[in-house]
Amino acid sequence: MPGLYLQGVNAPPEIRDHLILLSKNIEFTREDVKAGNGMVFFGVNKVLGREIALKFYYWGGDKEYHAEPKQLSAIRAPNVLEILDAGLLDHEWAYFQTPTCPHGDLDDVLERTSIGNLAAIDFTAQILTGLSHLHAQNYVHRDLKPANVYVSDAQVAIIGDFGSVQKIPEGASSVPACGHSLLYRPPEAFGEDKSYGVTGDIYQAGMILFQLLGGYLPYEDLAYLNPKQRDELSTIKNPADQCFFVDKCISEIICSGKILDYKKMPPWVPEELKKVIKKACHLNPEKRFKTTAAFLAKLREVRPSVLDWRAEDGDPILTGPISYKIVKKGAEYGVQKRKIGEWRADNSFGEGAMDQLVAAVSLHVAGN
Repeated sequence: MPGLYLQGVNAPPEIRDHLILLSKNIEFTREDVKAGNGMVFFGVNKVLGREIALKFYYWGGDKEYHAEPKQLSAIRAPNVLEILDAGLLDHEWAYFQTPTCPHGDLDDVLERTSIGNLAAIDFTAQILTGLSHLHAQNYVHRDLKPANVYVSDAQVAIIGDFGSVQKIPEGASSVPACGHSLLYRPPEAFGEDKSYGVTGDIYQAGMILFQLLGGYLPYEDLAYLNPKQRDELSTIKNPADQCFFVDKCISEIICSGKILDYKKMPPWVPEELKKVIKKACHLNPEKRFKTTAAFLAKLREVRPSVLDWRAEDGDPILTGPISYKIVKKGAEYGVQKRKIGEWRADNSFGEGAMDQLVAAVSLHVAGN
């Protein structure tokens, strides 16, 4: 792959100069033009022969809350992306260098496949384990979302993108909220204090669990506007005013506790898991899980009773010693099962709506 022409990179001069300095040991190959909250470059460390990612981010010069890069790089945990190098460029820009994750992030996983109930629980548990290491050092991530959680070769979730991480000062319980990723900001981030504490990270982890279980959370801003709001938007001509209006509409939904629509979750997601998400994403941060340990404990408590439903080519499938599949059958749905070999019709459940058959199969399997 040809090297990146660093003199032609569209970046502030201080970033371009630092890239040129680092190019003595790193062969830069490309820039991630889709990166949010900073600039990301990929390359190969010529000394180690290892692919790396280098992110520059604006830290603003406020040392009270800023997570010192060298301290962050000292964190070594299985579910936190390793920081190979980090530092401050000046009073505006900082950077960190990490290994690349060729399997992509959880957004990539969700685009490729439905992962199933148990994998959703396990990925979330891994995220919470990574968070526990950050929280133990008084750091909060502030920008947890599927795009910032990567997947290892062992299919394990790894928290990355530390550009929004801040350190909670001694004697305090929160830091200023992050201005990125509007959709994932907790309600208190819009309050008078615009605060963000440990339960903000827990809120975002709950949102990720919602998505991993198949919950509908569109990334298109217009999906959150009702017809009246869309009509009003069409009368606004200035692009900046349009963005402000849309953000205001979405923030109102978040602050009303309605950003997650539990009615649109797949019918095979059990109520006990929905209750876990509702607690993690409670409108009142005082009523959420207080710690990652409490959230983890609840997931471990409910996991043994959760059946491993997932969707395959649009059909709900429950895997086990005897597997079941809900398939379209005329105007209604029917059930197929498989122990070994081909799928065969199981007429004992009759025909009906998808949610009715999912409930009937779940009850049957749970009772055996």
